[in-house]
Amino acid sequence: MPIETPSAAPIFIVGCPRSGTTMLRDLLRSHPHLTFPGESQFIPAFYRQYGDPRDGAEARKLAAAILESRWVRRWNLPLDAESFAGCRSFRQVLCHLFEAWARQENKPRWGDKTPRYVTEIPLLLKLFPEAKIIHIYRDGRDVARSWIRVRYKPQNIYTAAQMWKSWVGAGRQAGAALPREMYLEVCYEQLLAQPRETMQRVCEFIAEPFDEAVLRLNPIAQNRPFLARLSPYARKPRPVEIVSSNCGKWKTRMPAWGRVLFESVAGDLLQSLGYETEGRTRRITPAERLAWDVHQRIWRAAVVLTLGPFRRLTWARARFQFRQTTP
Repeated sequence: MPIETPSAAPIFIVGCPRSGTTMLRDLLRSHPHLTFPGESQFIPAFYRQYGDPRDGAEARKLAAAILESRWVRRWNLPLDAESFAGCRSFRQVLCHLFEAWARQENKPRWGDKTPRYVTEIPLLLKLFPEAKIIHIYRDGRDVARSWIRVRYKPQNIYTAAQMWKSWVGAGRQAGAALPREMYLEVCYEQLLAQPRETMQRVCEFIAEPFDEAVLRLNPIAQNRPFLARLSPYARKPRPVEIVSSNCGKWKTRMPAWGRVLFESVAGDLLQSLGYETEGRTRRITPAERLAWDVHQRIWRAAVVLTLGPFRRLTWARARFQFRQTTP
């Protein structure tokens, strides 16, 4: 029998990309009460651009922008802009959108997994003061390896270390100001090693009964042609079981100079999170910082070009292997 109106506090899964946000979402999607669509991506930008609609025309305009966004189009919802005409707040627009997804999945409670919202926790709580924020973090050296492997986001270890430190630090800073019933930190490596205990703690935090189903992944089928062009890794099917060995690979697969570089940038945060460090750091010169920054900017520009008629400019992938050849 279809659920009439999804309810309860929304759940936002946030964290630095490549830190296990998708895995945690897919585990929670297995719960009989919970559902998560694909990443929304639009909430902070659209809230700042449109704010609360004052009348039906503004509500329809906001809804049309949301429904036309490439992220939400993938949800395949039976909605049109007119159905949002009665909304008079951005929150109401979001509820109408996510509740449509929840009804489609026949689940009573919805959540959203968009990693970069880790820097937008105050805004999420402004819209949903009752929300539950789950911040999952992972050893930044494995995050850096994963980023570089999939060929999007940071493409050198220096940039990856900076971004990881910034995003994880922003989430932890926001979470430190919140009561325990609103914000929870989950260690990716602990989730791999102790899935039952970790998911019991997560279910307790979101006030849902623990169900054995949350120990099995329930991935969302998605077509990701853009990422597939960038990396063969994106074409691989998502796992349906937790891979407990998927951690600590930086010890053998990150070059020594890369480990030193990462620790020189973000070793303090690694230590505060309880991760093993090697205690080897060095001074990074202004010239090096500039070189890493230029390398990242050139890569990003090349990726943008591959989106349009300049797809043949894939020379960037081979030419800018700065991250692997520079000690």
